[in-house]
Amino acid sequence: MLHAVLIAKVESRLHLAPGLGGPLAQLPPLLSLERLVFVLIAAAFAVLTVTLAFGIVYSEAFFGRAMRFEHKTVFVILSWLIFGLLLAGRWRYGWRGRTALRWTLTGFVVLMLAYPGSRFVLEVLLHRA
Repeated sequence: MLHAVLIAKVESRLHLAPGLGGPLAQLPPLLSLERLVFVLIAAAFAVLTVTLAFGIVYSEAFFGRAMRFEHKTVFVILSWLIFGLLLAGRWRYGWRGRTALRWTLTGFVVLMLAYPGSRFVLEVLLHRA
């Protein structure tokens, strides 16, 4: 609920005069923030791509065995696909606002399930100890 209220306030800033008070008055224009977010997402996507590539190529040298296809690998590849589709959708279809937010949050949650959420995935979703 609070999330929806905050989004409504930020979106209303597009239509209000510059004299808006409160903590939102300190933010830069929304279009600047949006550009910055997509630059950061593109940079993070590049880092994730390099990380995946190095993991695939060098996992046998580091761990003595080829990369296993386990839940961590699946979630990382899924998040890479989600962020790739987000960037492609932004470039091709001009995705902005709530559409871009949904894709970004979905990719973030899937990526968090890969590493910090490993215990959650193993115990809750896969019912392993």
